[in-house]
Amino acid sequence: MRQKRKPWKAVKVSVSVASPDDPIARPPRAHVPVVNLSAIRAKAGMSQSAFAASIGVPLGTLINWEQGRRQPTGAAKVLLALLAKKPSLVRDLYPAPSPKTHYWTPGSPDPDEMTAKERLAEVGEILAKGVARMLKKSAEHS
Repeated sequence: MRQKRKPWKAVKVSVSVASPDDPIARPPRAHVPVVNLSAIRAKAGMSQSAFAASIGVPLGTLINWEQGRRQPTGAAKVLLALLAKKPSLVRDLYPAPSPKTHYWTPGSPDPDEMTAKERLAEVGEILAKGVARMLKKSAEHS
């Protein structure tokens, strides 16, 4: 036995049009000034790539903004207006991570100053010790 489809009920939509003077019609937006991005970057003392990375935009986007081909909008525009007031804002809030250091045992040669042969010999020693440890562990578990 096959069921009959019920006809679609008409959807009722009500539309109200507000006048431009009505304060409920559109919430007011803050006026964000247009900023000189090159001047902000110069005040921050950063290269284009470093500045782009610090505010989280691709380098191409930053270049387009600086050359006037595009204009920042939305949150980017607000961030740049804040940076115009305080160029070090991003650097103060999110400092760059400290550079990685080499981990080597004091007394052994510095890896940056070793010759290729010395490095190869050291790698061979490290691998030999690792294989010896693996063999020892497998012998203990057998």
